[in-house]
Amino acid sequence: MRDTFLRLLSDDERNMLYDMIEDDEESSYRAKIILLKDKGYTVPEIRRATNHHDINIRKWIHRFNEHGVEGIMPRKHKHKLVKISVDVETKIVEIASKNPRDSYGLPFSTWSLRVLAGYVSKELNLVDSVSHTEIRNILLKHGIRYRQSKVTLGNSSDPEYDLKKRGLKN
Repeated sequence: MRDTFLRLLSDDERNMLYDMIEDDEESSYRAKIILLKDKGYTVPEIRRATNHHDINIRKWIHRFNEHGVEGIMPRKHKHKLVKISVDVETKIVEIASKNPRDSYGLPFSTWSLRVLAGYVSKELNLVDSVSHTEIRNILLKHGIRYRQSKVTLGNSSDPEYDLKKRGLKN
């Protein structure tokens, strides 16, 4: 396999990378990868020196080639924290406690967390968006333990149904 190409580093970039190694952050090992590559090390040699997988080493070299030092800096996730009010939580608990078929005319008789999340955000517009994990946490907070939906088909008219169900009969 061909060795991964690293573009020429400017003196400023090299100094910034040395400064990053001093930090005890996630980006310090990335800077070390770039500096080792700059000194002529191959990817397998860098792997032995840093104990990181070849794929990750190549990834950081490519990102550095494309974006410079910024390409190897940790990214801050920009998730917008949605604050759900107590009134909305109460409404979610109320909806989850009811049979969707009987109370809301829906074509199923139990809620799944994902369907409930979609229903309160898309159908009722109670919140802009809510994940099934947030729904689970709200229900747990209000003392409702939610489980995965389970399809039950009812009893069979077969006289040996119970034996077959328990695996005692083929």
